[in-house]
Amino acid sequence: MTIDAKLRAGCEISLGFPHHGVVTAADHLRAVASYMDAEGLEAEMYLGGPMVAALEAKIADLLGKPAAMWCPTGTMAQGIAARIHSGATGSRTIQIHPTSHLELHEERGYHFAHGLDATLIGQWSSPLTADDLQPGAACAFIELPQRHNGGALPAWDELQAIKARARALNLPLHLDGARLWSTRPFYGDRSYAGICDGFASVYVSLYKDIGALGGAVLAGEVDFIAEARLWVARLGGRIVSPVPMVPDALRLIERRLELMPAFVARAGMLAAALSGIEGVAVTPDPPHVNMLHLRVPCDAATAERARDEAARQTGVWLGNRFWDLEGGAVCALEITAGEALLDVPDARLAEAVSVLAREIAAAPIRPAQTTEA
Repeated sequence: MTIDAKLRAGCEISLGFPHHGVVTAADHLRAVASYMDAEGLEAEMYLGGPMVAALEAKIADLLGKPAAMWCPTGTMAQGIAARIHSGATGSRTIQIHPTSHLELHEERGYHFAHGLDATLIGQWSSPLTADDLQPGAACAFIELPQRHNGGALPAWDELQAIKARARALNLPLHLDGARLWSTRPFYGDRSYAGICDGFASVYVSLYKDIGALGGAVLAGEVDFIAEARLWVARLGGRIVSPVPMVPDALRLIERRLELMPAFVARAGMLAAALSGIEGVAVTPDPPHVNMLHLRVPCDAATAERARDEAARQTGVWLGNRFWDLEGGAVCALEITAGEALLDVPDARLAEAVSVLAREIAAAPIRPAQTTEA
């Protein structure tokens, strides 16, 4: 990933992270401090105070689980979940999709930190199905939505079939819900608790769609979360202070959840505006959540150069990273709708994507690589 920071900063419109608009670190911290003053929140130590408890209780209620635990990172939370399920079942193997964050972005921490192995199930280009689940594992990770498929979700009936298959196999399900917050519209506005029903444990991120400064929550049964707290301490996650991450999540979560249907609708409108541009494809079309992927027929390095030229010509920064797919013959740009995108004219974005497509079409053809990202 190559980013010209000066070029990006000079653009009037940016679709890269953060998705709710660029705020300086100092301004963000001042907003947290103002919120704490207004709410009468005091300093806490080692994750044991009422501020952390309030956030945990709120999210446990949203997810329909008896207990929840705040954790500094999602990577830590998911490794802990896998380890606890392994201890309960006696199996050292977890089942994950080939695009799972655990496999692609965590340096195989499940193996090196927790002594577990992974079986990859399902197809790279589509969500998991009930038939993909196999017996004998510690648990199966189900990502809702699947990031590397553009935020694709299984249909509601398929999700229920996955849960039924897992019950029949006596296979615990863990929900990788890093972006769970955006799934309700696709599932007919069913509650988060209804979506999470049938999962033994659930992880949600507090920075991706919520926009807090960091942190994650792991939810499940009371005994499961009690054991998870021990592992947080053992792994060095019982940090001295939850500030600013926890109060920031408390400050933002209700607002961002209220806006989530608007974010999802905005992604759908953007997909409609971009899907007719020659040389690009929207995946999924229409989007399932507030995310979509723009697929273009080149490697990531070529796409980055085209993105930079589009930024120079249009003042629109289309995104930070292109994911190489299919041996470099195709790559994908991830676009997520947040507050920053709500009022941006489709015409400005379509102009930038059109320039991107023209630059890619004019670029020298490079030999495709032989490995899939």
